[in-house]
Amino acid sequence: MDIGDQLWLFLSDPNVAYIALIVGLLMLVLAVTTPGTGFAEVIAVIALVIAAIGLIRLSVNFAGLALIIAAFVLFALDVIQTAHGALTLGGAVTLVVGSLLLFPVRDGGPVLSGWLIGGVTLLTIAVSVVFFSALMRWRNQRRVDNVAQEMLGQRGVVKTSIAPLANGTAQIAGQLWSVIAEEAIGPGAEVEVIGRDGLTLQVKKTTA
Repeated sequence: MDIGDQLWLFLSDPNVAYIALIVGLLMLVLAVTTPGTGFAEVIAVIALVIAAIGLIRLSVNFAGLALIIAAFVLFALDVIQTAHGALTLGGAVTLVVGSLLLFPVRDGGPVLSGWLIGGVTLLTIAVSVVFFSALMRWRNQRRVDNVAQEMLGQRGVVKTSIAPLANGTAQIAGQLWSVIAEEAIGPGAEVEVIGRDGLTLQVKKTTA
């Protein structure tokens, strides 16, 4: 048996095809939820191509494949929700059912490991709950930081009194911001953003 035959036999192993499918879908979720890196997209394409070779060779059950894809859609949706858990649980159940149905059982043929299904399900839940959620929080924080940076030079109106070096609030560019100033400024006064400390804007009272 030459190298080509050995490679073909390896890619036709249901466990290899299954792992490649899961990795490809995980990377696809990462690419969709955090676009722009390029790395996740490349890994997703490579893994899904490898998975496709095995899936076609093994005459995959399309109902099982559809359930697995639906599971990762649920994982992705749960990542962008403010309250996590329900969709991830539904995705885990869908993933297990889809994995069990993925490859038709044939006498004497290779089978998908139950241990692998269980391990992949637990790992996917952990990745969805911990990694993806943390990544989305980080991206949201960066987005807010960028908005705060864009406030420099903008003018607004004080809503609650600002004591010297104590936070107040001001309506700036249509949004309510926590603000601080070196002087006391009362409600209704117009202020200009001159800096920021995290998400707190530094303002001064305008003269005109």
